[in-house]
Amino acid sequence: MNLLIIIAEAFVMLFELRFLLQSSSADYYHPFTQAVLRLTNPLINLPVVRSLHIKNYYIGGLAIAFIISFAFWIAIGLYLNLWASFYLLVAILMPIKVFGYLLFMLLIVQARTSWLPSTRSISYLMYQITAPIVAPVQRIIPPIGMIDISLMIILIVLYAINGLFYNIFTLSWIII
Repeated sequence: MNLLIIIAEAFVMLFELRFLLQSSSADYYHPFTQAVLRLTNPLINLPVVRSLHIKNYYIGGLAIAFIISFAFWIAIGLYLNLWASFYLLVAILMPIKVFGYLLFMLLIVQARTSWLPSTRSISYLMYQITAPIVAPVQRIIPPIGMIDISLMIILIVLYAINGLFYNIFTLSWIII
């Protein structure tokens, strides 16, 4: 069961990453971006999904992520005879939790790769992806010399949000 949840979370994360890459206008020719695009193109290029956008945010990836989550949890709920309200709640919470984990990983990779000169292209790509989230914090607290604490502040906020959701949706939050 846990393996199935991990596989479903990986697919949800892949399409959420596609959403971030498209919305942040990340480097299209980077090998990482090309891999994500090739893996997600079959579903994203459907005419209904391709036209989903709000201003500069292409929400087709998010829509597919929620559809994958709903399909997975409805199938699990029918197989295990769970209450409909429970698996619908978990289906909504799964993309939210996975998006938080994705942001956490991207911020950690960005911070770690910025220290090493040989990983500048990866660091720059991670910067492009996380710029819409980091930029508002950097406007409030600008970098101090070479030290940028905005990433740390965002990570602390992510931990606080995770704790809040854990307190509100304890059992559902643990399962996913």
